[in-house]
Amino acid sequence: MILFLTILCVLSASAGIIYLLIRRRRLQRERALSEMDMLSSADFEMTAIDQFLYDRCCRYMVEKKPFLVVDFALGDLAATLYTNKVYLSKTINRYSGKNFRQYVNYYRVMYAAETFRKNMRLRVRDLSEMSGFRTPNTFTQAFKSVLGENPSDWCHTMRQGLKKKKQE
Repeated sequence: MILFLTILCVLSASAGIIYLLIRRRRLQRERALSEMDMLSSADFEMTAIDQFLYDRCCRYMVEKKPFLVVDFALGDLAATLYTNKVYLSKTINRYSGKNFRQYVNYYRVMYAAETFRKNMRLRVRDLSEMSGFRTPNTFTQAFKSVLGENPSDWCHTMRQGLKKKKQE
């Protein structure tokens, strides 16, 4: 009888321990899922905030054209948008796939192309200066990067296209 009671006590204690282990594992899973839900919603909120900041940044670049200033820097843009440089830089990189300098140069090149379409008598050097580039060499490199050909060839092609239109 004592042996039977001992076995019953051991089995009972083992069942209790197993129950506690199973319960602990279930609680850990529930906590992990809860944390994942919290992270997902936090990520979504950060993504929405990041997207809003990036949209404001793009709108500011188009409307105010700060990139035309040769010394335009990340700190200038961050101060204007009331954010810090690191956060803005990461946001630009995430949404545009470019670093800040590439991002600014993209706007400068597009401005140069638009300006040239309006006045095809401009020289590459003039476009470079008007678009906020410090040197024509930097302009040429950025132009190739954005539009895939060097600015003098692109301008020549644009002029040839205009001549053909006039002849028709």
